[in-house]
Amino acid sequence: MKAMDQHIDLEYFLKKVPLFSSIPKSQISEIASYFHFLEMKKDAIVFSRGDLSDSMYIIRSGAVLIYSEKKEDMSIQAELRRGDFFGEMALLSDLPRNATVKITLDATLFYLKKKDFEILLSKNKHIGLFLSRHYARRLSSRVESKNVLHKPTFYTISATDPDLGLSYFLYSMSYHISTESNKKVLVVEPNLELETIMQKFGLGIISCPDESLFSLLPPDIYKTQDFKWFHHESGFCVLQVNRGFNEKLVTVLPLLMESLKYRYDIVIFSLAHYFGNLEQQAVRLCDKNLLLINNTEKALNDVKLKLNRLEKKAGVGFDRVRVGVSHLCGSLGIAREKLRKELHLSETPQIWVDRSDKALNDQIDTKKTFPIKGPRAIAREIAGVRVGLALGAGAARGWSHIGVLKVLEDHGIHIDMIAGTSMGALVGAVFAAKGSVDHLKKYTIDLFSTRAQARKKIFDYTFPFQGLLRGRKAMKLVSTAIDNADFMDLLIPTYLIGVDIMKGEEVLFQTGDVTKAVRSSLSLPAVFTPFKHRGRWMVDGGLLNPVPVNILEQKGADKVIAVCVENPRSKPKQTAKSPGIMGVISRTISIVHGRATSGFAQKADIVIYPDVQGFAWDDFHKGEVLMQRGIKSCEEVIEEIKALVK
Repeated sequence: MKAMDQHIDLEYFLKKVPLFSSIPKSQISEIASYFHFLEMKKDAIVFSRGDLSDSMYIIRSGAVLIYSEKKEDMSIQAELRRGDFFGEMALLSDLPRNATVKITLDATLFYLKKKDFEILLSKNKHIGLFLSRHYARRLSSRVESKNVLHKPTFYTISATDPDLGLSYFLYSMSYHISTESNKKVLVVEPNLELETIMQKFGLGIISCPDESLFSLLPPDIYKTQDFKWFHHESGFCVLQVNRGFNEKLVTVLPLLMESLKYRYDIVIFSLAHYFGNLEQQAVRLCDKNLLLINNTEKALNDVKLKLNRLEKKAGVGFDRVRVGVSHLCGSLGIAREKLRKELHLSETPQIWVDRSDKALNDQIDTKKTFPIKGPRAIAREIAGVRVGLALGAGAARGWSHIGVLKVLEDHGIHIDMIAGTSMGALVGAVFAAKGSVDHLKKYTIDLFSTRAQARKKIFDYTFPFQGLLRGRKAMKLVSTAIDNADFMDLLIPTYLIGVDIMKGEEVLFQTGDVTKAVRSSLSLPAVFTPFKHRGRWMVDGGLLNPVPVNILEQKGADKVIAVCVENPRSKPKQTAKSPGIMGVISRTISIVHGRATSGFAQKADIVIYPDVQGFAWDDFHKGEVLMQRGIKSCEEVIEEIKALVK
């Protein structure tokens, strides 16, 4: 843009900016002469926390994120867009910048140097008055929105091959985002023009829902015939772009995205298997990029090339490219753990498309099946509605967890992930293997109807140098129940906690042999001997993390339900008798695991406290009663849980 054109554009723009709304129009031209012009690309840093304050900025187009970082935590202060201004507070206080500002969508900025800002303030008292009121509103807003996370808006989805079921995955995912949240979803199709395909997915043509969406596009570029709109009864829309318009859209894509950002919560650009100029621009501008891959040995080199190309264009950033697997091609695919290593992925890829009639015939999968998988699993992640269940420690009293799971199952509360410690690790792992309470009950409490059966099937005494029990029988019970599963075999993502007794460190288990991970987490001192796993001597995870709510937060759970066997509201019964060895062990477990009351569970959205006072650590034969205690405690808060996950 030429200097003269910039000045005219700035004059016109400043008249509409609230900061200058009280300034006479005759003075706007002079004010505009103080400003300078700046263009910045997505992810560029305008300034960083601690920098010297030398300018204030007004956003002409695009968007910016203002945040501060302390260690690994990011605190979002504000996301600003067209007409908003920033950087002026540091100029007024003459202090270093107290936050970092990053471009989140290609931006055009006008900036004012410090000396010019001071001149402007001295000449226009109305600006100072506006700023003082503006700060009051901003500070109030920050208090209310403290700890609010910045949620991605823009996604691309592409595939390494044309026959991987990308459209099935995309529209099934959009359906589940729409039906499981209040988010408004738009799919942009720049490569698909056939109305018959839209009809196949149950989408009907509609008129443009809002012509103002294109108000930022130059009038000589936008033509209504270049766009078609479709709507699905679940709520999501599709914007189909004429292929002849694609190249024109490249340069104005940031402007279109700016409009879409404030009407839709989620915007997904469907890139198919193409990677032209428009696709590359979309990848660079979007927050997240999903790639559906062919996982056959024959296609591996091609997948590597396409993934590298995508990552290079997406740029540096946490999880900017996410990879999933399609099982529609090839009879035998590469193991997912091998894929992770071969493709240098940060995590093991999930299976996004399985061979099914709906996937093969381009039909939306609308079933709310459990365990959650495929398009619905990714949809719940994007929608921000994933539910995590934290199962705490508590020895035999942990059978009450099964009652809680029973109520959740009966009421259709679907769990996206589980974290467990000690007995919570055992219950969580067995449930995650099949996603069925009947299976869990069959292979746990149904085996021990009497104390004699429990001792025979669990207790394998040893010389008490390190603990009363070897733990081999417990391992056999678990391995049978989960069919010797690896963590990747579990139907529900599961995370188990142990403690390295030599280093005093918490250890998170999420890969490898599940049975050994459970045994590691169960190793309660004085009861089970420590268990050597992966070169570490492991003891009960409850020593350091009795209710692992924080693990679920780290793994991205949006809502967390915790089950805490040790109830801070209950006190143990007093007795005049001196306690025996079993009584001492039972009270020791309660005291150690009672750390759950000191803050481990408080970050959960809902905490369930089964009434299990009076039960001993070795009452494994009282599973039916303990399960009923879990059922009762969960039923008391089930309406709260339904409201939480709705």
